[in-house]
Amino acid sequence: MQRLSIICVCLAMFAVAGFGQSGLIEGVVVDPANAVIPQAKVSAFDEAKGIVVRETAAAANGAFQLRPLLSGTYTLRVEAPGFKILEKKGVVLDAGQIMNIGTLQLAMGETTASVTIEAEVPMVETTTSQKSFVITAEQVSELSLNGRDFGSLILTLPGVTTDAQSDFRLSFSATTGFNVNGARSSMNSVLLDGTHNTDVGDNGAQYSQPSLDAIGEFKVATSAFAAEFGRISGVAITATTKGGGKQYRGGLFYFGRNEALDARPPFDMTGRKTKLRFHQFGGNLGGPLQIPRLVSRSHNKLFFFFNHETTRGTRPNGGQYVDIARPELLEGDFRLMLRSGNISTAPQFRNGTVFQPGTVTRNAAGNVTGGIPFPDNIVPKSMWSRNAPAFIKIMNRIDRSLATATPNAPEQMRVPLRDSYRLRKNQDIARVDYHVSPQTNIFFRWSNDSQHEEQGLGIWTTTPFPVYPMMREKPGSNWSWNIVKLFGRGVINEFIFTYAHQTQVVDVAPGVDKALYDRDLLGFDYKQLFPDSNRRNRFPRFNCGVGSCNFTGYASLWYNDGKDYAWYNNTTVMHGAHTFKLGVYFNLDDKQQQPSWNDAGTFEFASSTTRVFANDSNNGLANLLLGNYQSTTQTNGVFYGSFRFIGIEFYGQDSWRIHPRVTLDIGARYVYLGPTYTRGRWLQNYFDPQRYDPAKAVRIDTSNGITRGAVIPGSGDPYNGMVEENSPGVPSGFGKHRKNQVSPRIGFAYSPFAKNRTSIRGGFGTFFERMRQNVNNFGGLGNPPLTYTPTVFAGSIDKLSPAVLSGGVLFPVSVVAFNKDFFTPTIYSWSFGVQHQLMRNLALDVAYVGNCGRHLQYQMDLNQLPLGTTTGTTILRDVNNVPEAIRPYKGYTTVQYTDYGANSVYHSLQARVMRRFSKRLTLNGNFTWSKTLDDVDSDTTMINYYLDRHWEWGPAGFDRKIVTSIDYVIYMPNMARWKLRNTIGRQALNGWQISGITRFWTGTPLTITANGNSGTLRGTTRADYVWGVNVYPEQKTRDEWFNPLAFGRPVDGSFGNTGKGILRGPGLRNFNISLFKNFKVGERRSLQFRLETFNTFNTVQFYGVRTSVSAYNPGTAVTQASRGTSGQISSTRDPRNVQFSMKLYF
Repeated sequence: MQRLSIICVCLAMFAVAGFGQSGLIEGVVVDPANAVIPQAKVSAFDEAKGIVVRETAAAANGAFQLRPLLSGTYTLRVEAPGFKILEKKGVVLDAGQIMNIGTLQLAMGETTASVTIEAEVPMVETTTSQKSFVITAEQVSELSLNGRDFGSLILTLPGVTTDAQSDFRLSFSATTGFNVNGARSSMNSVLLDGTHNTDVGDNGAQYSQPSLDAIGEFKVATSAFAAEFGRISGVAITATTKGGGKQYRGGLFYFGRNEALDARPPFDMTGRKTKLRFHQFGGNLGGPLQIPRLVSRSHNKLFFFFNHETTRGTRPNGGQYVDIARPELLEGDFRLMLRSGNISTAPQFRNGTVFQPGTVTRNAAGNVTGGIPFPDNIVPKSMWSRNAPAFIKIMNRIDRSLATATPNAPEQMRVPLRDSYRLRKNQDIARVDYHVSPQTNIFFRWSNDSQHEEQGLGIWTTTPFPVYPMMREKPGSNWSWNIVKLFGRGVINEFIFTYAHQTQVVDVAPGVDKALYDRDLLGFDYKQLFPDSNRRNRFPRFNCGVGSCNFTGYASLWYNDGKDYAWYNNTTVMHGAHTFKLGVYFNLDDKQQQPSWNDAGTFEFASSTTRVFANDSNNGLANLLLGNYQSTTQTNGVFYGSFRFIGIEFYGQDSWRIHPRVTLDIGARYVYLGPTYTRGRWLQNYFDPQRYDPAKAVRIDTSNGITRGAVIPGSGDPYNGMVEENSPGVPSGFGKHRKNQVSPRIGFAYSPFAKNRTSIRGGFGTFFERMRQNVNNFGGLGNPPLTYTPTVFAGSIDKLSPAVLSGGVLFPVSVVAFNKDFFTPTIYSWSFGVQHQLMRNLALDVAYVGNCGRHLQYQMDLNQLPLGTTTGTTILRDVNNVPEAIRPYKGYTTVQYTDYGANSVYHSLQARVMRRFSKRLTLNGNFTWSKTLDDVDSDTTMINYYLDRHWEWGPAGFDRKIVTSIDYVIYMPNMARWKLRNTIGRQALNGWQISGITRFWTGTPLTITANGNSGTLRGTTRADYVWGVNVYPEQKTRDEWFNPLAFGRPVDGSFGNTGKGILRGPGLRNFNISLFKNFKVGERRSLQFRLETFNTFNTVQFYGVRTSVSAYNPGTAVTQASRGTSGQISSTRDPRNVQFSMKLYF
């Protein structure tokens, strides 16, 4: 015992308990006459571990609570003098469930006698207002999941949508692949055993994602959480890991896929399938833990569980094809660009004319009015840049042998795209449970994984087709210790500590041939602005705006290292009809990370009506061949910062049983979300509009020399408005420290009938959201004067040189900023619904669920001009077409400003039919009818026009009106009972099982954009609607999902007259059906073979739609000549995929 006490003390030194994972069982003890029995002893016996884990005594009114209890199957034992012992077996408690077991009636008799009954587990929540769902252990293990990812399980619940193209969720441990109840995907929070497991940088990834075979069940709280839930504003997904029991149990598993078993992708152009391989294997073992000389198996209080999983996978990446420039264009022959019809502002020239550099003239709106064209629209090679062949070498790195014509775009060709995403992952999880006594429990859990991904289309952003692969590595871990101590019958204390860690590296994939990316080997000889920044000597990013000539998607080399610590203390006090809970939460996050930076440089060659430059040819690809860039940028270096924030929260709540069938939940949570601040050598710098002094504004060089667009030396303060963190008047973290934020929570549960088969519930709560570090803080190290990323305008790549920056010449830079007086993003959530148990194992849940978001994060360009500024006057022409000379904040290009004023609203009717395992069937049917409106869909969305955010209001990009899903597990009857009653017959006919997930969803909104010039110097324009023309064809097809002729290009100086999300994209109808065969191998072993199919019936399902339309002249409609590929389906969802797997249980 002394040795066990030593173990207990060691674990308790790091004790932790999460919230949301432990539940309770409550009820009332009565005698045969229904009179209450005070002081009856009630205990909970864990059937898996074979021990009593909790015991209590009934109060004066006969009521009892057994808490906290982890999810599992229990036997309730009730004892009282003069009565027979009552044992109620098979009580299944889900994670975080508050179960009202009802009345436990004792029979008169000797205490040596006992009465045993099988539990009828209630399926309605009669004592809590929280809107939540449980994904059971059976669903986790028996439903076929595409990619074996928990997100596939979340999609089976009401109110959950996704816009992912593929359901094969082979990727890093992301949490943003779905939206819940109209909230942003960045508001999803994943908890592992009740402790936070979500990286707060962008709130989009887990520190460590455990194997599904290590998970017992999930609980998903979607609305009106109790006050104990903190650091969450959207959905709380609590995964509960498995623990060991009194018997040694374990298993081995393998899941495998190969494209040879799959159907061919729809509209395939290659005659072959893209590589798709998936190998996932591992095993687990759990049971009583024996430690020589310390713990023997007979002690039966110490248990362990361990799981290992290895994943090796390759899946298709990107679309099925890409439209690229035809070879003739890359030879300088632009005759295919010529179209019928003439330029309206220069009617002497046909649309698509390419002009000789320096000859183009334009009007105030930037439209061509004259110029000298190249004869026959051919750019002679004698005029080419000496760097042009290197660019062409990159654009030619794609196989054109299977190319076909691009409909309505003769200058392009459609080439099959066959890129692969590759993932390697190793995941381990270990857990130790120590049941000291029915009053004290401790567990420790460690989850660790290492992940490595590679893809040719870039990391985070994409290129048109793969040129060379890049990689991202992420080892991560999550450590949790848990201790629960009961003091007497009515006081429970939980003390908390957690630690999570991850490191990420982005770089060129190992083993890649340097000839694929090295600028010298490719033939580039221009001089870089900052040669030392380009550590891998990679070729520059570039965009020419024609076809798919946009190679700006390659990520810079990048590194981060993050650690997160959290301490909690939760105390529960039960007093009469009240259950009080008080808690404190302290969070320290420490991260080292570099900002976004431009290591290899970027060239913009596109022709533009908003940024006119002298040597423009009216065609971006021609500009590239000639070497004449619109602009180029590069960063002078990279600085690794140390970032930290502190969060402090405390709460109080009361679950008040004001009547045996009425519970009122009242609570509040104080929240302090301290801003992220820097420490150490490098501090954040931000642009503060309030500190910008127009009297100190710089002047911009508008001459035609190499310093065109530069800051005139000595003309003003080049860093006007920039402030450094912790400088006088600037608080730590730059932003205001909001310390008086209180989040109220209130709800009720009413069971109108004595049998507790019906529950009427409702709730309301407010939730606060932390500012995103990735958006606001890390970029602070990328601002001047610490980091300098100048934009050099209008020059020749052959003449580019660091000398352009010599002599103190500075060029305008792009900077980031955020509203330092921000209001914390807030979600107001509510729900009202009815649950009814239709029969023993069948229940119906119908609810109205809604929420609204206020002060949500979004971005805008403060250096934008008012609508029509550059199109209605000669203001640009007066400054030699140098936009930086007329911007509000001179010396800067884009001022990427984060503000907190966006809104959202969500209303829904949600219904769920649940049938728990009974008579060989588990079934869940879900229906959601909803509407989501918002200004912006994500934290990083930049609105088009900073003076009118409401122009962005409309259906959210993830809005789906109707979402229906059905999941089921069917255990087929043992046919050998009737035929072949022998060993062969039993093996052949018994043990069959069918499972599946079926989904029917409507499509997401489509916003139609158009070419044009709004006169604001940034942003896209929406199309004009041509009145009287049908927006949809009579029959939607691959070549025409919507009618582009119903839209047009708006007049210059306007944004177009169509709204956000006016059309709808393709919906989803999908069947995933699987067949399992179970074999008994002796008394203690079983073997399961699985044939799993996804999109079983190989239904062709459209996905992407080309939503950009183009017209040649302002204020005109799209014509047959200009429609191009607008309105066409650009991609499809996955064809039928097949997976084989095997599981051995022992």
